[in-house]
Amino acid sequence: MNSEELKVLIEDARVKKGISQRELAKQTGISRSTLNDLINGKIKKVDIDDLRKIAETLDMSLQKLLKVAGYDEMLFYFNKDKYANKSSKDLKELIEQYKKSEIDLLDFDSQKRRKISDARQKLFYTMEHLQIMKDNKDSQYTIDKAIEDIKYAFEELEFAEHKYDYDKLPKQN
Repeated sequence: MNSEELKVLIEDARVKKGISQRELAKQTGISRSTLNDLINGKIKKVDIDDLRKIAETLDMSLQKLLKVAGYDEMLFYFNKDKYANKSSKDLKELIEQYKKSEIDLLDFDSQKRRKISDARQKLFYTMEHLQIMKDNKDSQYTIDKAIEDIKYAFEELEFAEHKYDYDKLPKQN
């Protein structure tokens, strides 16, 4: 374990976050004395859960803390993970981006379904009226109205033929 490097990593992140060691201890649930001993290199094998709490509180990469704390065997598993070097803050932001894109996709799908339904309904009524016109010359429905209704349905269906814009999805790093 490189206690000096661990101290620098934690202290730099703590200062950047603008909180005291006391506040860090409070937010992580780690006792002040344990946190102080950890930062000052008095603890030779740091608890992984304490590192996780510190990483989450300070928006740091847990992978970096594990490496400096001497948990090289854990890094083998992280290296296979495309999110390994992300802080908990980065991961939370990514989750929010995915939620937003999911809502956007669902909204797109809802609009598409509504437009298709509207167009089908308009076409159904147009067919019904045309059949009435064919059977009964006295219908108030006109060819001009039929053309107008078909144009409306055609325009509604145009939206449905477009694919979702996948560029709106979060970018993969």
